[in-house]
Amino acid sequence: HRIVNFGWKAVFLRPNPVKGRILSDAEYEPFWAACEELDIAVGIHEATHGRLPTTGADRFNSRFALHACSHPMEQMMALLALIEGGVLERHPKLRVGFLESGCGWLPYWLWRLDEEYRNLHWEVKDMVKLLPSEYFRRQCYIAVEPSEPYLTQIIDYIGSENLIFGSDYPHMDHHPDIVKNIVELEKNLSQEIVKKIVWDNPKCFYKV
Repeated sequence: HRIVNFGWKAVFLRPNPVKGRILSDAEYEPFWAACEELDIAVGIHEATHGRLPTTGADRFNSRFALHACSHPMEQMMALLALIEGGVLERHPKLRVGFLESGCGWLPYWLWRLDEEYRNLHWEVKDMVKLLPSEYFRRQCYIAVEPSEPYLTQIIDYIGSENLIFGSDYPHMDHHPDIVKNIVELEKNLSQEIVKKIVWDNPKCFYKV
């Protein structure tokens, strides 16, 4: 509750298990409740070579492999935990953003989770009342990267209301001209959609 007095609009979490606890663990419930009550957005952001259990760390050693695995795959499992564990069902006004993992994985993952839910909804019916994709569209956001090759098709599938821009500058995989590059997406996307990604959607996510 103290951060509200500082004017903070969001907090940051890692997607990884901490001491065996995933994001849907009961220990996190007071945190999710407070974020919803105080209207604080939650950003989920992975890091490579941390001291937390990380996807791929049990089988790869190179940064090439670990960085490729950790960011999208940990985010995929974090989203699954929030849905399967009922966090998004219990806290419908909670806002969660998945940052620095690209968005190319999202259409497949939402399709996959929806299919699993249609086949196995009886197993999670007390925690999951909607299709997983409906939870995402209702209260989640994901950061896009201007170099992603299929943004047009991704927007056709999930829409543009949940996409936000994050520069992640000055990390090695983000160019100094990344803001220019995101604006230049107007060559392939409409000016209205680019404005949503750069301004309107982040404004909604962070409530600024």
